Amino acid sequence: MNRSERRRKEKKSNPGLSKSSKRSSRVSLPTPSAEMQQLLAVAKQHHSGGDLTKAMELYGHILSIDPKQPTALYLAGVAFLQNGQHAKAIEFLQNSLSAFPNNPEANNNLGVAFNATGNAVAAEKCYRRAVALKPDYAAGYKNLGALLASGDKLEAGLECYRKTVSLVPNFTEGHKAIGDILTKQQKYDDALESYLKALAISPMNADILTSTGIALQYLSRQHEALKFHSQAVNFQPEEDRHWTAFSDCVSRMSFAGTDNNLEHSLLVLLDKDDIAPTSLMFPIISALRHRGEFARLLDASDQLSADASSFRDAMTTLTQTPLFMRLLSKVPIADLRVERLLTNVRRNLLAHVCRDEKYDDEIRFISALAQQCFINEYAYAVDEQEQANLEDLKRQIDTLFAQEKAVPKYLWALVACYEPLNTVAWKAQITRPENEDDVSHVYRLQITEPETEKDLRKSIPQITDIDDSTSQNVRAQYEENPYPRWIHTSHLTPKPVKDVLCAPPLSFKLDHYEVPQSLDTLVAGCGTGQHAIQAASRFLNTKVTAVDLSLGSLSYALRKTREAGIENLEYIQGDILQLDKIDKQFDMIECGGVLHHMADPLAGWKVLTGLLRDGGLMKIGLYSEKGRPDVIAARKFIEQGGYGCTAAEIRRCRQDIIAAAQKGDQHMIQLCMRSDFYSLSPCRDLIFHVQEHRFTIPEIESALDTLGLEFIGFETPTPQALIRFRKENPGCPANKQLPLWCDFEERFPDTFRGMYQFWCRKSAR
Repeated sequence: MNRSERRRKEKKSNPGLSKSSKRSSRVSLPTPSAEMQQLLAVAKQHHSGGDLTKAMELYGHILSIDPKQPTALYLAGVAFLQNGQHAKAIEFLQNSLSAFPNNPEANNNLGVAFNATGNAVAAEKCYRRAVALKPDYAAGYKNLGALLASGDKLEAGLECYRKTVSLVPNFTEGHKAIGDILTKQQKYDDALESYLKALAISPMNADILTSTGIALQYLSRQHEALKFHSQAVNFQPEEDRHWTAFSDCVSRMSFAGTDNNLEHSLLVLLDKDDIAPTSLMFPIISALRHRGEFARLLDASDQLSADASSFRDAMTTLTQTPLFMRLLSKVPIADLRVERLLTNVRRNLLAHVCRDEKYDDEIRFISALAQQCFINEYAYAVDEQEQANLEDLKRQIDTLFAQEKAVPKYLWALVACYEPLNTVAWKAQITRPENEDDVSHVYRLQITEPETEKDLRKSIPQITDIDDSTSQNVRAQYEENPYPRWIHTSHLTPKPVKDVLCAPPLSFKLDHYEVPQSLDTLVAGCGTGQHAIQAASRFLNTKVTAVDLSLGSLSYALRKTREAGIENLEYIQGDILQLDKIDKQFDMIECGGVLHHMADPLAGWKVLTGLLRDGGLMKIGLYSEKGRPDVIAARKFIEQGGYGCTAAEIRRCRQDIIAAAQKGDQHMIQLCMRSDFYSLSPCRDLIFHVQEHRFTIPEIESALDTLGLEFIGFETPTPQALIRFRKENPGCPANKQLPLWCDFEERFPDTFRGMYQFWCRKSAR
């Protein structure tokens, strides 16, 4: 195929904006003079060659000779449009149409220009006139379809796109657009069919591969979806959308095997600062369990002997598993066999170090273990002999410093595997590592960052008193254990509110909701900042005020927010119960996992409702009575066992719960499957909290009615529950859904195992 034939095929397969060289077969323009034809030919040559400046100069010259020359007016309008000068484009295209109104291309491009300026009504009129003048005008139908679909006229938009692909069957963008509309209509099987048609035309299009994968995820076909996501990130690795979709897919998977390509992709995900690693932990461990040496270590961790070679070999194997090493430094690993392995390696390592054995070569592993232990807040069990060995090691280091002798890095890094370095007496004598290596991460994590947080505490304003006794107890808990400790979290691409909440998988109906030009958002009970950062990056043009009781949590949040370069987020200390005293209202309020820790959750919720503007949106998170039988059993276990809530007592309780699970206690088995069980502050929050209420859906419905709030819909961690509910209850309006959700939860009690998270709206007056 020669070049001109290939160009003709590309144009036929890709209708878009009218090009300067296109001309309708139904248009019969007046024949210009020979001189004018020559000038137009030269101008069009520059135009098609991409030299807009020269082309526009020539169009201007032509129009100085004949101000009403329709072709020059039209082509100048197209050039202005291509140059982003929309007002000029509209002026010239309208003048062109005044001279020759039956030009479909001019009408189409005028529609594009109007659409670019936000005048959708005028744009639609232009597109409709274009296709009326030229019924086989694919570009006109495409543009009209896009406009209608973006304005929530999905069925009309779908009809236009179907007309487009009937005219140009190999139009990739058209088939994908049909798939996008069908996805919005929650017709996932039909959407998948359209995406596959698009892929048959453009099999290496990463954007379509990702959309295909997402459709398969909505259909609960995760493993098939992963194949498409894997291709997308291989074809276009620089595009974040593909990695986000890949991450979302694997976060819900358990792998039956592993390979180098999969592990490489998972490594890339772990290194992305805008993707939370927490959701990747379970799938990564499931993949690594199929690595021969790693799997054998997990199975034989209890048999690690006191012989130095045994656990040296174990450390070597783990160090040579890059995905595991990276995971150690990113997120608490919620796996009993991994915990047992690391606990045994750490204990044996400490014992041998106390016998004056050298472990300089193992510094990479020791540093990674120190990071893991700090992140999980030293949740691993420590026996009496181990504690004695630790005290001996600390005294040995203290002596070396006192004698001004060099202290090997592995010695203080090993102490960091048991307690944070910012608490040891000789922390100031540790030489800060000069190179950016594994041990430098330990120093920054355990000394530099806590010191930064101490300084930041002074800059956080307190806007309310905290005199409620329950609030004081809750604050004391989170000052001791800021919750949770995290390394990085997901940063979303900001989108308009309706584009987030009305799009799949949420697909909420927000009829008559007026989106504010700038969104004032309150995050009530922000903890260590993950929720606040996600809120600040989720919606377009939003400014977030985040409030919490605990200065320890807030200083952690502020440090992480500054590290991320997020500027639309302000932190303040205060009690939700007192927030009615501030002179401010908000367009949106998010309060997840907070109200159920109040003495009177409804009182706190009422205060928040008063802070919400009429017509504003609110997202609430509450514990489910049906979703927490294991937690209820654990709280009873703690009460009967008389466990305290110190770090040592929580560690002791954890070991007793693990023992009960190993004996077959089903509630304790379920508890050990919660990731919060594997870190100290999340574990305390999960089963030791000083105050906990749990709710049922009828109680939520009653509270909403009392507060004058309208239920919009649940937001679930995975879309499958929403899809299944809607399939069972098609077309059910939001105000009728809660009793049906109550029945759904009765049948599927794990639906809200984490929390009820739902959106509601304050009535507009």
